[in-house]
Amino acid sequence: MEAFTSWIEKHVAPVAGKLGANRYIQSIQNTFLTLVPFMTIGSLALVIVSPPMDYTAMEEGIGRSFMQGWQSLADFLFYPFITVNTITTGCLALWVTIGLAFFLSRHYKMNSYLPVATATASFVATACINAEASLMVDNLGGTGLFCGIVVSIASVELFRFLSENEVGRISLPSSVPPALGDSMTNLVPATIVFFAMALAATASIMVTGAPLANLIATVFSPLVGAVNSLGGVLLVGFLMPFMFWFGIHDSVLTSPLDPFLYNNLYANMDAFAAGTAATALPFVVTPPFVWYFMTIGGNGATLALALLALRSRSKQIGAIGKLGIIPVLFGVNEPIIFGLPVMYNPMMFIPSILNMMLNGAITWFCMDFGLVNRAFAYPGWNVPSPIGAFLATMDIRAFLLIVALVILNLLVYYPFFRAYEKQKLQEETEQEAVA
Repeated sequence: MEAFTSWIEKHVAPVAGKLGANRYIQSIQNTFLTLVPFMTIGSLALVIVSPPMDYTAMEEGIGRSFMQGWQSLADFLFYPFITVNTITTGCLALWVTIGLAFFLSRHYKMNSYLPVATATASFVATACINAEASLMVDNLGGTGLFCGIVVSIASVELFRFLSENEVGRISLPSSVPPALGDSMTNLVPATIVFFAMALAATASIMVTGAPLANLIATVFSPLVGAVNSLGGVLLVGFLMPFMFWFGIHDSVLTSPLDPFLYNNLYANMDAFAAGTAATALPFVVTPPFVWYFMTIGGNGATLALALLALRSRSKQIGAIGKLGIIPVLFGVNEPIIFGLPVMYNPMMFIPSILNMMLNGAITWFCMDFGLVNRAFAYPGWNVPSPIGAFLATMDIRAFLLIVALVILNLLVYYPFFRAYEKQKLQEETEQEAVA
């Protein structure tokens, strides 16, 4: 194990570190983190106006009365709440384009609004203009997400290259206001970016008859399918705790996955809003799938481990359990990861990986066979898993599945935890004898 750990630290950790520090991955991560309020508010707005059961098919009783009241409230609030959903999650690709351009231009220390505006205009050109040269809104949401990312990066990079090389630079007297000076100085770079994106959009329309966003989505579709497969779930379930055990944060893996996960979520959201049954939505693997069903309590499915630690006979482990139980309920498991610890602890290597893979596989089968609704909302990563799973699917079976998975995680962790606890008890006894 020591030789393997040394090899990982020498060969894998540096690569992961460079990947995590990559400007594009950091910008994508910062963009999605910034848009969490949009996702949470938009998802909950859809949930509120989407009662999970049809009260007309229910027998008389409290349940029917409750659902009837919910339906009446949903009918009353439908327009403003759907409006909120539309301007948040329904325009996700637009907000991601703006955010990615902002963070990427800030990385290059381009303290100007022009690169952001140029990237946004480029997205409109490639995603929101149809073959009749009219504006369309079809790709403002999840369907235009990949286009927004690709076009935002391409436009900012082209703008930066032209600006840094002073292509067509216009010299102005110092008396000109800074904002006007900046825009006029970069008039030619902005013009070149606009026409480059317009030509790319035109080529796509001429060849495929559809906006460039549709072509980009088609190119990425094999990767979307791979992420949504059982094999993809097992790979993610293995790599997340594997890398975290060696001290490599899971964001190195999950940040590049975010566009795929959110693409799936918003496709489900659109399908659900259009009347598709929650068990028949297009995708299984979404952000709620990963953060509620796989990482129950945090990377490594550590809620079960925190529950075991809470009742430990070891003073040290018990103290960590008391310290970590509340944070881990909300998906913050650093007290357990670093305090127990899980990281670099040989006893926790196998169960942390096994639990994540089991959680992912079982949930995938349950959703794939229609035993549990697929997610169409995302209240936020730090909502406790049972509650978040219910809100994301509006299915009580999702809540029960989380409970069953926690019990399974307890059983998997138990023998490894007891062996580790025995070691700690022996250490504490020896320390007390010396004292």
